[in-house]
Amino acid sequence: MRTPALFLRTATVLACTALAACSSSKKEDPKPTPAGMGWTVDGAAVSTTNLQSQKGSTTVSVAGTLTNGSAVTYLGLEVPNAVGTYTFGPASAAAGTYSTNTGSTTAVYFAGASGNGTVTGAGTIVVTAYTATNVQGTFTFTGINANTGAAKSITNGTFNVGL
Repeated sequence: MRTPALFLRTATVLACTALAACSSSKKEDPKPTPAGMGWTVDGAAVSTTNLQSQKGSTTVSVAGTLTNGSAVTYLGLEVPNAVGTYTFGPASAAAGTYSTNTGSTTAVYFAGASGNGTVTGAGTIVVTAYTATNVQGTFTFTGINANTGAAKSITNGTFNVGL
């Protein structure tokens, strides 16, 4: 037969052990997401840490550039400066630009409001975090080359850019 004192001590030890296992005085901070932009174009994944940003009174512009020899790839986004989902439309401040320059040929693909009320291409930008010093999110769009009518599909886009 167990004595009540022994039972109480055993219960106390077990409770303290359970609390110690579930809590810790040292909390690990999650790793910060590294700055960069990435996307898929023509089935190829592309990423860069060569970033630019400009914060306006109502919008923010972020861009990434990738240089490979004389070839330069540029992807730029314009979006309202607040967390939210922004679909390109006539009254939307959201837009995307993708361009390539091989040294002799430049191709520019644009998606968003063209300024005269029409929308070129289609797309969505989701701003998941916006602070005074950083903007993060995802994007997808289909840009149209105004000179040729050709389309370029940009998918799986992510960005984490300092402001």
